[in-house]
Amino acid sequence: MEKRTIFTLIVLLWFGSVLFAQTKTTIYGNLGVENVNISIVNTPYGTSTDAKGRYELPIYDRTEAVNLHYSCIGYQDTVVSLTTKQLQRDSLNISFKMRKMSYDLQEVGVTAYQDFYRSKTNRNIADIAFLDGKIYLLENKPKTSSMVVLDTDGVEQAHKDFDQLCEKLYIDAFNDLILVGQDSCLQVYLDEKQVIQPVSTFSREDYRNKLLKIVCEFNGAYIVKTIINDKGLYWLKYNHGKSQDFYYVMKGVSDAKPQFLCSFIDTLGYRACQSQWLKIQNEYHLAVMEDNGIDLINEEIWDGNLMRLAENSSLLGKIQWYCSIMAKKEYQIVPLKVNGLLQFADLDNREIVEISTNFKVAKRRPLKIISGEQFFQNEFLIDKATGKTYGLFTKDGMNYLGLYNPKAGTVGMGQKASKKIYPKVFKVHGGYAYSVFFDSGSNRGVISRVRIE
Repeated sequence: MEKRTIFTLIVLLWFGSVLFAQTKTTIYGNLGVENVNISIVNTPYGTSTDAKGRYELPIYDRTEAVNLHYSCIGYQDTVVSLTTKQLQRDSLNISFKMRKMSYDLQEVGVTAYQDFYRSKTNRNIADIAFLDGKIYLLENKPKTSSMVVLDTDGVEQAHKDFDQLCEKLYIDAFNDLILVGQDSCLQVYLDEKQVIQPVSTFSREDYRNKLLKIVCEFNGAYIVKTIINDKGLYWLKYNHGKSQDFYYVMKGVSDAKPQFLCSFIDTLGYRACQSQWLKIQNEYHLAVMEDNGIDLINEEIWDGNLMRLAENSSLLGKIQWYCSIMAKKEYQIVPLKVNGLLQFADLDNREIVEISTNFKVAKRRPLKIISGEQFFQNEFLIDKATGKTYGLFTKDGMNYLGLYNPKAGTVGMGQKASKKIYPKVFKVHGGYAYSVFFDSGSNRGVISRVRIE
């Protein structure tokens, strides 16, 4: 019997049930309100309700729990969590009545929040940054950007318009302020006369390959991490772009070579991608057999382009979903300096890794969430002004910040720090939590600020 025939029989026996199994869960329902946005948290996928308040949303990856975020102007945000067991059903009816926004001070604690800053009309706030006692804002219109500089009381100190659209503000390891554009980056500074001055322009590739590599300085060395480049969205990444390797490069040493420090792997992301890739691969094999086509994978003539697999089968939707999983924002490894040591908080694997002054791994110990484990968002926020680090939680439509104790390796669930569950930008600085929103009613970008106790 030929090897290909044997393989075909194995595939049919092993995955025969796949032919009859649903490969997605359809979420549907009626919210009674038009234009409610329903999104799958941490993915670009979502939908909205029609004129009668009805909606339908397919979920293809059923191997991990998901959070659905329901939002609409004038109504309270709602988050519905679905377990992997629930996602094994063919369809789920999630219908409820959207709650109108309440301004009862006792109910929502509005007194704790004040609008720190409101932009001019027809502008949204894309990003905020903090440097030398100033607050820098990146404000965007459809095709142009502006930088606004505020003092700590929210009073405007400087303003400059740019003829290109920028996406974010970035402060590198040398405390240089950089506007990251779609095609290029611009370094700027605030001179003694409080005027924003340009310094130099460089490519987006330089921004990725050089500036973002340096994560901190420690014991006379730069700590850098690798950035894995890939061929593009539809090319298979076998490592899923989720491995982060850290190195140290001694300062002041000519021709200093990077020395390996430690490595972290996103196990949750890897398992999700691997599971979805196996589904695609299995259905591809079966589709090829039905079409009597050439199996590019088994013949070892596949070049890694996922779209080539979709040519012979109806896998386009699953391949796009798979690519969206791999395109999730990079999981976060946070470097901290604690008691003369360098400490990495691996939030995915809930582990603290300590590096000694001789650049050796000194200790590994578990990271513990004291309370609110189910609400922890696997994200740390570092307040460079106070030296404190906070863990981020989301619960009941609110953001919470819990103080991180580096000696004990624990995060406790703390206080409310934002009046919306998913603000456009959320940062901490100088003992305050800053939340950026867009007010559709006034067509303005808004920054609210709350004191972190």
